[in-house]
Amino acid sequence: MSSTVVCLLSLSAVCNVDSMLFFPSASEQNYVTFSLSLPNLPELSMCLWLRVDTSHVGTLLSYATHDNDNQLVLYGRNSSVSWHHLCVVWSSIQGRFWHYNNRRLASTGSDFRKGWEIPGGGSVVLGQEQDSVGGGFDRAEGFAGQMAGFRIWDRVLSPSEVEGVAEGRGVPRGVVLGMEDIKQVHGEVQQVACECLEHCL
Repeated sequence: MSSTVVCLLSLSAVCNVDSMLFFPSASEQNYVTFSLSLPNLPELSMCLWLRVDTSHVGTLLSYATHDNDNQLVLYGRNSSVSWHHLCVVWSSIQGRFWHYNNRRLASTGSDFRKGWEIPGGGSVVLGQEQDSVGGGFDRAEGFAGQMAGFRIWDRVLSPSEVEGVAEGRGVPRGVVLGMEDIKQVHGEVQQVACECLEHCL
């Protein structure tokens, strides 16, 4: 699944983002790891704020286990110097995914990984694609830009919940991983505490 960022939102009251990550360049040294892993997930929702100022976006997130180093990978494409909100929602039960761009449903698909469960216990990395658990990085697949408000839920967020997250109106129940669970920023990545997006600039 890939992201296409296309439209702009006002940042006047977008809060509950926790912090911002700045990746100054795409590099095998620039990535972020977490102190927690994921549980087994038959459903998930993943949302974050994104801003890039180059044509290269790269890998936003990768999740690797010993059985498969590509259990879950989210790539970005296109770019914008403005903040954009991205949400990807998936249900194994329904075999469907939904991709939201700034509150709007940008795409959806059916017969997608129906009956499959994302296995828990692997390695979550922001900013790089893993070719082995916690490693095997490639500069060409690195992310350059800014991320904020990253979270993963263990359930399908409703359209109104996605809208609420994009507008900074609280955090829905069911978060299993977020910015507060970051273990370490590597290389030249910087983490900046900012509760509201307008202060993350």
